[in-house]
Amino acid sequence: MLPKSHRIENCTHGLTLINQVGWEEVLPAICLGVVAGLQEATVQKIFLAGIAAAGLLSGPALASDLPTKAPVYKAPIAAPPYNWSGLYLGANFGGGWSNGSLNIPGNNLYGGLSEFIGGVQAGYNFQAGHVLFGVEGEFDGAGFAHPVLPAPTLGYVDQRWIGTVAGRVGLVDDRWLVFAKLGGGWVHSNATLNLPGTLWNGSSTSSGWLAGAGIEYGFKSHWTVKLEYDYLGLSNWTSPTVPAVTLSRDLQMVKAGINYKFESGVSTAAEPSAAGGSQEPSEDLQKASQNPIADLVSVPFQSNTNFNAGPFNRTQEVFNIQPVVPMHLSDDWNLISRTIIPLVSQPSPFFDSNTNGIGDITQSLFFSPTHPGKLIWGVGPVFTVPSANDPILGTGKFLFGPTAVFLTTPGHWVIGVLLNNQWSIGGNPLRPPVNTFLAQPFLNYNMAHGWYLTTAPIITSNWLAASGQQWTVPIGGGFGRVFRVGDQPVNASIAGYYNAIRPTGTPAWQLRASVALLFPVK
Repeated sequence: MLPKSHRIENCTHGLTLINQVGWEEVLPAICLGVVAGLQEATVQKIFLAGIAAAGLLSGPALASDLPTKAPVYKAPIAAPPYNWSGLYLGANFGGGWSNGSLNIPGNNLYGGLSEFIGGVQAGYNFQAGHVLFGVEGEFDGAGFAHPVLPAPTLGYVDQRWIGTVAGRVGLVDDRWLVFAKLGGGWVHSNATLNLPGTLWNGSSTSSGWLAGAGIEYGFKSHWTVKLEYDYLGLSNWTSPTVPAVTLSRDLQMVKAGINYKFESGVSTAAEPSAAGGSQEPSEDLQKASQNPIADLVSVPFQSNTNFNAGPFNRTQEVFNIQPVVPMHLSDDWNLISRTIIPLVSQPSPFFDSNTNGIGDITQSLFFSPTHPGKLIWGVGPVFTVPSANDPILGTGKFLFGPTAVFLTTPGHWVIGVLLNNQWSIGGNPLRPPVNTFLAQPFLNYNMAHGWYLTTAPIITSNWLAASGQQWTVPIGGGFGRVFRVGDQPVNASIAGYYNAIRPTGTPAWQLRASVALLFPVK
């Protein structure tokens, strides 16, 4: 029999061997009795010691000692970049303004025009890496009813339609496209002259060159939204009257649009699916629908009925279409687009009647972090396009300024404020300048089954008005509910406000009703 020291050494060596090469290698050798230099009894002792060691070390420590295959690293599969190539069709809307002039002695009223424009576009894109080439054609109708005053003037012009064809070149970064365009266009205009001894009406189609630039974002596999500025330099138009009158003008346009791509921009697997869920909307969806800069596509329709407006105490109606589209700049930043398209029934300041049409369109862009803390915020530019199809429905000016929103969502509350200030920087030079401020504090308390209480008064100030005529300060509130119609989430609310501070002749009461279609994604 081996000395005790040798027995311990052999046992230790056996356990070490087992730990190093594994039971599957050692056991056959033990069973065959081929461990060199060991007697049969020694082999039995090593075998029993190995079993005992296995029993004592069969917990996590043994598992960590056993040889294992190194884990295979699988890199995350990035979603393929957005594909911009292919044919598309779409619609656009916006405003246009002209800085032209009628060369009529004594005509101090016509200094250009502003108008609503809206129509369709079609084009084709070819993408080569990060570079895009394309061609696009647009056709827009234009609406401008009559001069700024009801009294006859020496002459004025209104445009009926605008057509353009242009080549596009752009830089692509996944879902983002920044583009420039160059081409030509045509404008069909009607003109009226009311000179002493001469009354003339005529129409003409003028041509010119077009230059523009814009941004476009693919928010769905087949859908993109865009915002662009175009300048159209038109040839002069001379009337066949005696004396002849020359109309010299250019046309500037700011338009928002939406396109449908016939070829999908992303693979089916990469397209986010619509959020399902129970028939009962979650409080998170309630809060998101009340957050002006939430990562949530929504299309609100808001009716603002103002009672006892103007010198004849008529009712003013402003029906706003307010699409909200969040766009992802990076993993850390979103850009939220908020557009307000007003359909207005405006009491006349001169007659006991209303003028109906489209008002000036306002566009806000908020840069907001994707992972904010307790304070959610967004800042960016806001601008208003002189798109009114009648002077009484708009300012006739292009407005620009900063905007910001701040909010927090403690418990069942959504508490915040939206701010902006705009100044006139272009448009009809004969219309008065504009400097306006807006603040909309909002307070919502969310309850069970989608119900909530709300107050969101719109406080405004016209800084250029006379003292005591600048501020409008409403007080009031209402209630609403987030619910589903089938699979479609909807946010509906109603509220009433009293203008505690207001300029002379403005409405005292407002009834606000809103229905918003919500499009959450997982």
